Amino acid sequence: MLTTEEAKEKALNLLEFRAHSRKELFDKLKRFTSAATADEVLGMLEEGGLIDDETYAFQYAHDAMELKMLGPVRIKRELAMRGIDDETAEAAIWAAEAETGSAEERLDRLIEIKYKNLLSDEKNRAKTVNALFRLGYGYDMIKEAIYKVKEEVFDEFD
Repeated sequence: MLTTEEAKEKALNLLEFRAHSRKELFDKLKRFTSAATADEVLGMLEEGGLIDDETYAFQYAHDAMELKMLGPVRIKRELAMRGIDDETAEAAIWAAEAETGSAEERLDRLIEIKYKNLLSDEKNRAKTVNALFRLGYGYDMIKEAIYKVKEEVFDEFD
């Protein structure tokens, strides 16, 4: 069992590599010390501004949108697994979309980059819909984006 000071050092080492939510750090510290000690250490880190779930949620949502092109449903689910409540997750997603663009724009870009050539075949279209659904986009949004792309393809032949 780590002492409070050792647990604090462990938490700071973890934070050196990347930001963590409170729950993530708590779960990691709990492996080495008691829940009370972990909670005490996290309280100190929160007071010092080293742990902030709102900032963490925004940064995670922003990076997930920008780098992985994930949709809002998946991001919200990922944040929930990291201990972020629904209200904070939704606010973070909304704020990140204000900077990175809407989910519809990301979906259009993703289809253009990766899936456009697969949409002509019915079997591949179903696989594409499933892949986009797993990435966290809603079915109606996917259907509309695919319809837009198919419309553009048909316009090229007119």
